[in-house]
Amino acid sequence: MKKRVMDLLLVTIGSFITAIGFNTMFVDNHIASGGMVGISVVMKALFGISPSLFLMVSNLPLLLMCYFYLGKQNFVKTLYGSWIYPIAIRLTNQLPTLTHNQLLAAIFGGIICGIGLGMVFWGNSSTGGTGILTQILHKYSPLSLGFAMTIVDGISVLMGLMALSADDVMYSTIGLLVIGYVISVMENGFDSSKNVMIISKDYQAIRQYITTVMDRGVTKIPIRGGYTTSDKIMLMAIVSTYELPALQEKILEIDDTAFIVVMPAAQVMGRGFSLTKQYKREDKDVLLPM
Repeated sequence: MKKRVMDLLLVTIGSFITAIGFNTMFVDNHIASGGMVGISVVMKALFGISPSLFLMVSNLPLLLMCYFYLGKQNFVKTLYGSWIYPIAIRLTNQLPTLTHNQLLAAIFGGIICGIGLGMVFWGNSSTGGTGILTQILHKYSPLSLGFAMTIVDGISVLMGLMALSADDVMYSTIGLLVIGYVISVMENGFDSSKNVMIISKDYQAIRQYITTVMDRGVTKIPIRGGYTTSDKIMLMAIVSTYELPALQEKILEIDDTAFIVVMPAAQVMGRGFSLTKQYKREDKDVLLPM
């Protein structure tokens, strides 16, 4: 029950933040930043249709897709998001435009809308519209949420050529990319991590350093060399980006012939990595250092 209330709160606050960014940055600057919201800017420019009214009507067929492809629970949450977002746009449409510089509007409007939409996605929902298509693409493909949104909304930005100038569309593209980046940051976190794999004859000393000095978990993986066919141990550890240089320096200090592979880790969570490590150690725990 508490999580459901928190989800609804995130969707509500996120919708209003997005609506504020839309009305104070995008509308008067003719920035169609993708999605049904971007298309609503085009429709207002062409026919004078209210964006909030257009969003309510256009959401109906997309909500049906949400029900069949994302499930009943997601449908209920999206139903709320698709209802509260047009209302938020209507309630904030009297706010003044903060800048008439299209570049500033695209950048800062993208930041505001990205934060708002990121909160909506945190609530496992969307504001309806092409956000539904974004979630479907994210669910049934390996694409990140931010990248899936960039693809779907990019198509709607191109539709802006029907009513907007080429300059407007280019600024809209900037706004779209900023929104996608902000959502990706909110999805994956600011503190990027690295997956480090180490092969060394002195793996015990390296393991000891990682677990005691760095206070990170490490996994021992038995491997066999393809050329020598000899059995070896490979260590795998997840460290934050700022910890990586110190780890590399220490590894080479212990064994200057060590083989090190570093790969980006898009999203890391769980015991042994979080900075707040107040957890109870169990006797049989696969996450304990080996």
